[in-house]
Amino acid sequence: MEALQEEKRPAGAIRGFAALLLALGATTLMNGSIFPQFDAIFMFARDISVTCSAVTLLGLGLAAYRMPHMLRHRALVGAAAGCLVVGGAVLAAGLALASPAALVAGASIVAAGRAVATVTTALFVARLTSHQAAVVIAAAYTLQLAASPVAGAVSPAVATVLFLAFPLAALALTARDAGFFFDAACHRPSPSDLSVTRPASFLAPFSALFGCLFLFQVAFGFALRFDEVAGAPRTSLFSAVPLALVALYVVFSRRRFPADGVVQLSALVVMAGFLLSTQPLLAADGPAADVALLNAGNGLFSMAAQMALVAIAARNPLGAITTVAWGNGVSALGSLVGAAAGMIANGATAGNPLLRAAIPAVLLLVFAAYVMVGLKRFTFAGAIDGIEPVTADPTASEAAQTPEEAFAARCETVAAEYALTPREAEVFAMLARGRDRSYIEEALVVSRNTVKAHVKHVYAKLGIHSHQELIDLVEG
Repeated sequence: MEALQEEKRPAGAIRGFAALLLALGATTLMNGSIFPQFDAIFMFARDISVTCSAVTLLGLGLAAYRMPHMLRHRALVGAAAGCLVVGGAVLAAGLALASPAALVAGASIVAAGRAVATVTTALFVARLTSHQAAVVIAAAYTLQLAASPVAGAVSPAVATVLFLAFPLAALALTARDAGFFFDAACHRPSPSDLSVTRPASFLAPFSALFGCLFLFQVAFGFALRFDEVAGAPRTSLFSAVPLALVALYVVFSRRRFPADGVVQLSALVVMAGFLLSTQPLLAADGPAADVALLNAGNGLFSMAAQMALVAIAARNPLGAITTVAWGNGVSALGSLVGAAAGMIANGATAGNPLLRAAIPAVLLLVFAAYVMVGLKRFTFAGAIDGIEPVTADPTASEAAQTPEEAFAARCETVAAEYALTPREAEVFAMLARGRDRSYIEEALVVSRNTVKAHVKHVYAKLGIHSHQELIDLVEG
């Protein structure tokens, strides 16, 4: 994996930090300064642009999963830069002329370009060493949150220029090195095909990790819009304190990034924020305290989620684009759903002040239930470690492969030799790894009878009668 982590020099970490901070800074300016300008012209423009960003990310992730050979790196980067330049000009015209049509068109085009810049930035960070990546992510998210209160004070014209320039700069800093992952994916079978015989090496599009990202972002999207002031989210400098503590730990401990510990801290902080929003008199400065906690929880979780996506991308370069794009895409969708709920809640509380406390209380209950039940068996560390490493070099010899890679390659060879269907090959690979029928039933989400039928077909095609014969066939 030396080719993957060639950016071990400090200069690579500095470049990754600058790119990630620029990408995050664009998001901060968007929420604090750009979107409030949209509301005076066409309030739904912000939702449409976020939807375009989510669709672009999900589409990119799906294309990388099914047809990676169609993703030409230079063409994609060129298109993204063009979207930022052309869309930026249309967006600026829409703001200057107060034109809803130009505003929506420009914002949507820019959103597509920003989505690609987000992916290339994450892929660049994935090429750093694990410690460098952890430091870069922790420091960038801390500074982003610390600077959030300043976003609303920037003049609209300056904010618009910076909002367009930041993702362009991030794209310029990371595009070349991100090409490593596009080149690796283009010269190998698609992840959807490889995952048939190597399910443990690829995240399925609807894995538990992506579900976790979506549901957490729903809560944070709600916090972003609920009780907002003049179309801008409330901010507090104190939100960055928990993130700064995590960043200091990461920098000086040199231990593995404590993703699950950060997620647990995030959940605790978010629940405390919802509690204070229902009972503001519990805090010395209720409104400032609840938003500080909610924003801190958002930052902590986003930090851990980004680290998980980057770590998984580093372990499996062939599925890196899908992992990063899909993860950011479902996060954007979650924020969109949460923001819509926040807007509905704002309208409801305007007519009934009692709902000002009741709605956050219900969300607190739902969020706590999800953390206690939904995350009971899920861990970020488990999701990362569960990904079996894959080499990105299509010319690597079997001797240079890890034992797991060699075993998986042998399973692929046997499956092709005996003309197993994709599903049969998947079942065959699990059986070869010693998985029992209950495991296969749960992993494939199929009935017991369906598993029995697949196993029967596999045995018949291979001409064997026992599990030991199957193992002997693979090892032979």
